[in-house]
Amino acid sequence: MSISRFASSLTSPNKQTGFSLVELMIAIMLSLFLTAGLLAVFVSSQRATNQALGSGERQENATFALQLLAKDLKQANFFAQATGENKSLWDLNGATIANSDDCLDDISSGSFPSANKFRPLWASSIPATVGSLKMKCIDDGDSETSLMVNTDYISIKRVRGFQQESNYSANRFYLDINTSALTVYQGDAGALTSSAVKPVWEYIHHVYYLDEFEGVNRLRRLTLRESEMVREEVLVEGVESMQFMFALDALIANDRDGSMHSLVGTSQVTANDWDSGRVIGIKIFLLIKSLEKTVGYTNSNTYQLGDYSFPVANDNYKRELVSTVLLFQNSVVLVND
Repeated sequence: MSISRFASSLTSPNKQTGFSLVELMIAIMLSLFLTAGLLAVFVSSQRATNQALGSGERQENATFALQLLAKDLKQANFFAQATGENKSLWDLNGATIANSDDCLDDISSGSFPSANKFRPLWASSIPATVGSLKMKCIDDGDSETSLMVNTDYISIKRVRGFQQESNYSANRFYLDINTSALTVYQGDAGALTSSAVKPVWEYIHHVYYLDEFEGVNRLRRLTLRESEMVREEVLVEGVESMQFMFALDALIANDRDGSMHSLVGTSQVTANDWDSGRVIGIKIFLLIKSLEKTVGYTNSNTYQLGDYSFPVANDNYKRELVSTVLLFQNSVVLVND
């Protein structure tokens, strides 16, 4: 072939250029592999991010719930210069709350002493049937919510840890306290201006418990107000179980040394323990459940909360178990048993 004819063939308009079908298919396959790889990396990264966020959320909820309970319980039995357990010191000064609006324990001890009954600290467990519930106030009667069966709840009565001389709330109670009397005043600022009754201490009655709404477990609280125990909004979500162990000084009153001689579950604390100053500390256990399921994860663990075992029925939620120990610095011995 001559040079001119060869050159002509190179510039012929009939010459085919570009990728063949096989080459195009190979390119598509490579692109698919690359896309699949990038997608896998993205999904893995997103899953790791979600897991990190879930873990952070559980730890944050656990920390906040423990802080709320610990702050209250650190001041358990605190009544300034007086002894709150000593029912003879109280002057109710006309303060009353109807039983139907109060939180009464198993001996009908409510927010204020009545018929020689008063417990600054008391706990029990939510039974399988609401009809057997000892403290009726924690059942809100709402069909959309349900109490968390086999979890503990606790009632705490005390005064706030600082005195007040102003900024009184009309719907709260205050105590004028000295070594021989605790006089109750409802939050009328006009009645709290004389030197005879100031400074005063705000009186607090809290009840902590767990319920469930649309599959979400929640830590809630009832709080004493002007004429009733008011159900507050949700404090912390994701608290699936709450259990207590109580430290007991088992010696008789004259010999007590403030040391723990036994650590028992809520159901093992007797009426005499609550009423005679034997309960000197608490260990709090909280089981925190993620608010969202984790894809590809199955939880079949059994969690030990003190003397209570909590088995998980193979669900897809991750959980954190946390605990803390507190001693009641304000506990006093009142009964020589």
